[in-house]
Amino acid sequence: MENLFTVLIKFLPVLLMILLGALIRKIKLLKPDTVQELKTILINISLPSMFVLTFARTVFELRYLLIFGAVFLVYLITMFMGKGVSKKLCPGNSYFPSVFAGHETGMLGYALFTAFFGAENTYKIAIFDIAQVVFVFFILVNFLRKQNGTNATAKQIIMGFAKSPIILSISAGIILSTTGLTSYLQGFQITDSFVTLLTLLGNLTVPIICITIGYELRINLNNILRPFLTVILRMAVMLAFAFLINEFLVTRVLHLDSSFGIALYTMFLLPPPFVIPIFIDQKAEKEKNDILNVISIHIVMTLAAFLVLVSVTA
Repeated sequence: MENLFTVLIKFLPVLLMILLGALIRKIKLLKPDTVQELKTILINISLPSMFVLTFARTVFELRYLLIFGAVFLVYLITMFMGKGVSKKLCPGNSYFPSVFAGHETGMLGYALFTAFFGAENTYKIAIFDIAQVVFVFFILVNFLRKQNGTNATAKQIIMGFAKSPIILSISAGIILSTTGLTSYLQGFQITDSFVTLLTLLGNLTVPIICITIGYELRINLNNILRPFLTVILRMAVMLAFAFLINEFLVTRVLHLDSSFGIALYTMFLLPPPFVIPIFIDQKAEKEKNDILNVISIHIVMTLAAFLVLVSVTA
């Protein structure tokens, strides 16, 4: 009971920031376009700043490639499963299989994990997220484009991947870490000031994420059963895969500490990538609303499930 109370107190700032976002929408303090601009700052400035520091302070090992392979394989399997399940859950919606693969780590996972376990542990969830980012860029987005009747060339996909601020920041952080430049740069006042700048910008991540989630969170109560069942099924499948990866790979093969397991479970509790609706054809309004409702319900259930997770592991 004491653990639950401690967790609730720790979760309260996150919840209040989400509620603040809902209040901002209610009183019309910000316009939807302004919120989109906040997300632009998040994706292009604050998240990359956090990633540079996170990966720069991470000691990378070749064995982490096993994590990449395992997570990427899970997404391929769940995407394939989604194609079959979607015919029953949402017939006629060719985009629906996309909700069974990938996780929204950037816009939700990092905020939750960092709020509870601190910025010094963010790299643990980031190690699992690398495979997720690659999957979204190369597989998921291309799948959505095919449903729209368009195909990107291999060159376009690779260039889009290479130009992404997220990928550039992760790459920069890895280079700093592997070359040992991180500690060297912190030894000079002028370069250390840039580290401080990145820290301050990275600290914007959690507030912006929580406020934008609260602002955009809308659940359509009409026909709620189908998206609710979708979320339950997705979470059950993802938790089963998380258990297998944690039990056999993280614990028995890699011998990583339990905090890596918590990071894994945190990521696998997250909703589908928020980028999915962006790539749905504007004419497919009904299909888009189906997926938005799944994501909205999943956000609420993720928050509840994460509370249970940290209560049990605290």
